[in-house]
Amino acid sequence: MSHTYLLDLYELIDQRMEEASEELRSGTSDGAGTRFQQGRCEALTEFKQFLAERYNRKLPRRIRNKYTG
Repeated sequence: MSHTYLLDLYELIDQRMEEASEELRSGTSDGAGTRFQQGRCEALTEFKQFLAERYNRKLPRRIRNKYTG
């Protein structure tokens, strides 16, 4: 996997998490919509953790230090 692809994927996940968080903060959705957004945030968080555990060690060291934590 190219490290630029992984970094782009991190950026996309962060963007989608921000969208879901914004939907939760706006409070315009009903109970099912709220649960959907919460589940979306949880799934994106788990996926990001999966990527970090499996693929961060394959990044160049100077980039890896930026994305640890």
